Amino acid sequence: MTDEKFIVALDQGTSSSRALAVAADGTVRAMKSAPLAPSRPGDGLSEYDAQILADSQLGVLNDLLDEIGPQNAAALAVTSQRSTVVLWDRQTGRAAAPVLTWEDGRAVEEARRAEVSQEEIHAVTGLYKTPYFSAPKIAWCLAHMPGAKEALKAGNLLIGPVASYLIWKLTQGKTFAADPTLAQRMLLLDIRTKTWSEELCRAFGVPSACLPEIRPSAADYGAYDYKGVRIPIAACAGDQQASVAFTDLRPGQTCINYGTGAFLLHNAGAAAPVFLPGMLTSLSASGADGACDYLLEGPVNAAGSVFQWLNAQGITFDHREIDALCGEAKNPVWFLPALGGLGAPYWDYSVTPAFAGLSPRTRRADWVAGAARGVAFLLADIAAYLRAGGYPVSSPVRVSGGLSRVSYLMRFQADLLQAELWVAQEAESTVLGAARLTARQIGWNAGAWKEAAAERVLPALDGAKAADLHQRWQAFAGWCKARPS
Repeated sequence: MTDEKFIVALDQGTSSSRALAVAADGTVRAMKSAPLAPSRPGDGLSEYDAQILADSQLGVLNDLLDEIGPQNAAALAVTSQRSTVVLWDRQTGRAAAPVLTWEDGRAVEEARRAEVSQEEIHAVTGLYKTPYFSAPKIAWCLAHMPGAKEALKAGNLLIGPVASYLIWKLTQGKTFAADPTLAQRMLLLDIRTKTWSEELCRAFGVPSACLPEIRPSAADYGAYDYKGVRIPIAACAGDQQASVAFTDLRPGQTCINYGTGAFLLHNAGAAAPVFLPGMLTSLSASGADGACDYLLEGPVNAAGSVFQWLNAQGITFDHREIDALCGEAKNPVWFLPALGGLGAPYWDYSVTPAFAGLSPRTRRADWVAGAARGVAFLLADIAAYLRAGGYPVSSPVRVSGGLSRVSYLMRFQADLLQAELWVAQEAESTVLGAARLTARQIGWNAGAWKEAAAERVLPALDGAKAADLHQRWQAFAGWCKARPS
């Protein structure tokens, strides 16, 4: 490497830890990564060991710094999966409980028992009272994990999103903070004031003194000292909001990001929080002044994970085969990919994966195409719900994420939405969004960064036929939801 300066962006995702070096022109020049799959000790359970998680992320960071030279790191950015929560002891640095991931649903009873209604919690947080956000998980850990109880009693318990835990580790305990995009997923943040809600903390039994300080997404998060070099940490954000920051989503525009789960986000502007029952109201990443937009967000709980699930069921294929197999399908199955239940706009966690349309002619390709179509149908359900609520999902819809490389899925999605898709050619939208926030914070000209020309995918299906297909899907989905559990 030369003496060129880089922003180093950490991306701690559900299935990997990554560190990437982003140059001043917005291009990725180097990357290190390591797989990091959560363990799944039972149905609906998903967790990490905190030390393994931290070692994985710091390991790829240090490997990257050794490659580029730590003196060439202008700043660090940290982005991470949302709703996954870490509890640890400030004195020992050791975890006080397993790291329950956003997919983990064990805290059903804790969510049910919290004395706050869905309407009240939605009005304060923009979210809903489900076991998939952090507050019920924290309540479960405080009730069942001796280490959490002991640390709390001793006054040493810290509770925060993954990024907060990593920053605390990087700064050797000097910085304990979170940005609003991650703090919100703890189900304890008032999105109007961007402060912790004492009422919600009491409802879930979470001491607010254990929670991180709230700072803007682009802010001073301390520094990482590595081999005698002090590297400032200048940004922190949730992965979906980092991706939105890169695509520069404007009010009235819509984007979809396909990862382990899929997320449709519509920018509703900055004037005031916009609430639509059945949708989440999320915060966009904020600049140094703390200003942000409000995003109507619809999550699909399973997208990329659907294909991993098919492999686990014995329908085996390589991830690189997905597009070709979809193209070979003659009779795609009807497949409701309800891994972890259904997200927006249904919010039904009792539903399990279901399928129909099998015949003696059903082949592997029909399963794979059915899975891709199922993800697209669930996103079309969210778009239809938004449109019915007065928020047009109109062309172009900006698309990013790993599954956006599946041409079959993109064509089918465009047909269902009856909208033009702009498919990002830059695969690293999450990392580049975090780096863009950092660039602005340290005085680089991020406005000069240009997304690679997007591939444009136009709907090829007649509107009436698309509507008929969606109605058939909704009849199938209704049948699935009515099945006895």
